Amino acid sequence: MKKTSKNIKRVIIYNFIIIFFICIFSSSQKLYANYPNGNTAGFFLRFSFPSEISLGMTGKFDSIPFMFSGVFNIGISTKGFAWFGITSSADWWGLKHRIGEVGNSIAWIYFGPGVEVDIQFGNNYWNLGLAFRLPLGVSFIVDRDWEIFLQIAPGLNVIAIGNEGFSTFGWYPSNTGWSFSKFFRFSGDFGFRYWF
Repeated sequence: MKKTSKNIKRVIIYNFIIIFFICIFSSSQKLYANYPNGNTAGFFLRFSFPSEISLGMTGKFDSIPFMFSGVFNIGISTKGFAWFGITSSADWWGLKHRIGEVGNSIAWIYFGPGVEVDIQFGNNYWNLGLAFRLPLGVSFIVDRDWEIFLQIAPGLNVIAIGNEGFSTFGWYPSNTGWSFSKFFRFSGDFGFRYWF
C-alpha cells in the first residue's frame, strides 16, 4: 500500500512538473485581438476540494501579466461549518486560444501556472499553506468589456504549517504521514470580470 501511494505521488508530481514547463515555454504573446486588455476587476464563486465554498474577487493590472484573486473561504464538514480562511493567488496565462463565437460572445480558452497562499482558522485549528496550481478556463467575451468565465484549477500543496505540524507535499512527518487530501487540491470557479 505504501509503495502504491508513493508511485501515485510521483506520477502526480511528474505530471505537474511537465505541464509547468510546457506552460513556461508556450506562447507568451500579448493579448490577441478581440480579447480585452487593460485593467480588470470582478467577482466569482468557488467550490473546491477539500470541501469549501468561497466568494472571491479577481483582477489584473495592465502592466503586470498575472491575474490576481482574493478569496474568502468557508470550510464544510459532515458536521457543518468547519473553518474559514483567506486565499490569495496569482496566475500567469501562458496559453490563450480563441475557440470561436458563441451567440454574441467570443469564446476563449486559457491555461497557465499559478501560485496560491492560504490561511485557515477553525476551532482549535489553523493552517498556513503555499500551493502550486494550474488553472484551465473558458472565457466568454461579451461586448469587448465584459467577460464571463468558468475555470478549474487543480493544485498541489507545496508547504504547510499549522497545528498539525509542518508538511511538504502533503507529508506530515510528525503527525499523520502522507495524506492525499493534504497534498492535492481542486477548485472550480464561475464569475465575471469587467475590463476598463
